[in-house]
Amino acid sequence: MKKLKIGFLINGNFVDKYNYELAKWIKKNNKKFISSVFISIPQNKKNKKLFKRIFFKFLIFFEFSLLKIFNKHNNHLTKFDLRKVIKKKIELRNTINNNKDFTKNDLQKIKNEKFDILIRANSSFLKGEILRCSKYGIISFHHGDYEKYRGAPAGFWEVFYREENTGFLIQKLNENLDYGKIIFKGFFQTKSFFLYNQAELFEKSIFYFKKVLLDFHQNRKFNFIKKRKKGKIYETPRIFNQIKYIFQTINLLINKFLKKDDFSIALFNSKKINTSIIIKNNLRKFLADPFLVNYENRTFCFAEEFDYIKKKGNIVCIDLKNQNKKIVLDEKFHLSFPYIFNYKNKLFMCPDTSEISEIRLYQCINFPLDWKFYKTIKKDITAVDSILFKKNNLWWLFTNIDRSLTGDFTHDLSIYYSKNGPLTNKWFEHPLNPIKMNSSESRNGGLIFDKNKIIRISQKQGFDNYGEEIYFQQIKTLTTKKYVEKKIQNKEFNKIKKILINKDIHHISKLDNKIVVDFK
Repeated sequence: MKKLKIGFLINGNFVDKYNYELAKWIKKNNKKFISSVFISIPQNKKNKKLFKRIFFKFLIFFEFSLLKIFNKHNNHLTKFDLRKVIKKKIELRNTINNNKDFTKNDLQKIKNEKFDILIRANSSFLKGEILRCSKYGIISFHHGDYEKYRGAPAGFWEVFYREENTGFLIQKLNENLDYGKIIFKGFFQTKSFFLYNQAELFEKSIFYFKKVLLDFHQNRKFNFIKKRKKGKIYETPRIFNQIKYIFQTINLLINKFLKKDDFSIALFNSKKINTSIIIKNNLRKFLADPFLVNYENRTFCFAEEFDYIKKKGNIVCIDLKNQNKKIVLDEKFHLSFPYIFNYKNKLFMCPDTSEISEIRLYQCINFPLDWKFYKTIKKDITAVDSILFKKNNLWWLFTNIDRSLTGDFTHDLSIYYSKNGPLTNKWFEHPLNPIKMNSSESRNGGLIFDKNKIIRISQKQGFDNYGEEIYFQQIKTLTTKKYVEKKIQNKEFNKIKKILINKDIHHISKLDNKIVVDFK
């Protein structure tokens, strides 16, 4: 297939870390792309509101110091010389100010290169004829939910207003500021402070930009998403809002440092749901991710038990008849989410083994305590909370992937399928992956089989708060080409929330009349 010629539009010679990595990736994929030229556009003049901008730079300096203390995103503000990756430069010197077009001479320089796609990697607002100087137009990020936050600074206003998630979109530019033709969009959980939120937003979203380029190389077309209302345009916050934000953030970080989030497990009977049994945590440990299993007319609960001292989890089994608890699976690496399924009258467990970048299966040798490693069904994948089940004569694997390796698994739901049962390592990727890109309903929190219904439990993440709520998603359509799920209400769960005083719940399992949840 013919290579795509791609150019970068930047200010000067330098780009941020994320566009620099993108340029290197394009250069490396030289069987699909050509990137031999970049276009340098003079920086637009800033407006006159200097004082609030200066104050905001002090705020950025302080938060960057926090990133260094936490040893996260140390290169977030670093600029890199694009000439080290792309040698040839077209320098536009005759830019007309006041958001008008470029000169005919400037535009002709770009057209002569016969680019297929231009990537906007600068801060200039582009409009007019330059939008038509490449065969398929200019594509660009917009870091923000276009229905709420257009403009800048990226990732700030979501933290200021304590939004649950922070959006991004990849768009083909047109004359509308931050409201082009949408190719891809997603939502990540909003982090505790502005610069951390922005760095996570930039880092995670770059993978999906690469995906857009790869899909376009294969199909030679963009699949646009229908747009809805466009939100307000924001700019650098006023001094008052900056001060308010500083006090909010200091208070949040102090509470975050002092507070320790523990999960506990509560057991309910759907016939007498007004009462519950709380399974107590051991000192320095907590229980989470419970799954119910019936064996010889007795019900057992398998769960993660996390040890604060060892900083890792193992898998325990709780006999619900007497609440005896024993370790059934312990590895040198972290284990959680002990999903159990039956295949050919044998029990298998698929726990979270993301720490070693594998999805593994363990077979039960002697129920309930004896489990043995059986097989790795997917290698080189950083994924958590995997669930496997059979539907339409295929086996399905639903999992949550951290594609940017930031340690955040809350936003990407991906599906694989097997024609040869669940014990194979030959899994086909669903063409719609990621099926969901939204931290409000992507991460798995269990699976319930209710007569002929299959209900995926999805987690909702709050503002800087993991596992704030769960939703019940009935799987309506599941084929090798389509996926549809519908959010449904669950009266039993609504009662459970009231009994637990609506504490954060991030997992549920139901078997016959027994229901088990974990909660903070």
